[in-house]
Amino acid sequence: SKHGEVFKVNIFLMILGYSRTKFICLTTDRNQETLFKCMIDGFKYFGGIPQEILFDNMKTVVDRSKSSFTQVELNSRFKSFADDATFKPITCRPYRPQTKGKVEALAKLMDRLKVYNQEFEDFDDLEKIIDEFRDDINNEISQATNIKPLEALKKEKEYLKPLNNLDLLSSHISPQKE
Repeated sequence: SKHGEVFKVNIFLMILGYSRTKFICLTTDRNQETLFKCMIDGFKYFGGIPQEILFDNMKTVVDRSKSSFTQVELNSRFKSFADDATFKPITCRPYRPQTKGKVEALAKLMDRLKVYNQEFEDFDDLEKIIDEFRDDINNEISQATNIKPLEALKKEKEYLKPLNNLDLLSSHISPQKE
């Protein structure tokens, strides 16, 4: 921060495959309820739920004790969330070639965020910066598609599932402990 205070944050990123619209938010932990909350916020931002979502092998998604090198077993709570949200989860090893372009895009995004290192007062200020940054990048012409992501999202929305069951999805997030 401007005062030399160090904030340890995680950045959640969800990218739509066709439009390249990005949803970014900050988290202070990596627990499963936080993942669900971020995903619900992402669905709201996109205005719908994708048919399929690709995940790396994170422990909030994959049951590592039941998975083998060839067979990935989903965590039961995550599978229940995915079923209620009506998307098909697809798991992959992090940084596999099929996702390489999007991973490189993530690295570039993180580099662009470094300029804000000493530019914020507190966590709320940092969240505002992230929200503005998200809006900026979604209004820039994508190198992959040559279209602004938010423009392409208008067409992609036709293929997203409606947000009919947000209450059901929110029930996967237990009340936060004070």
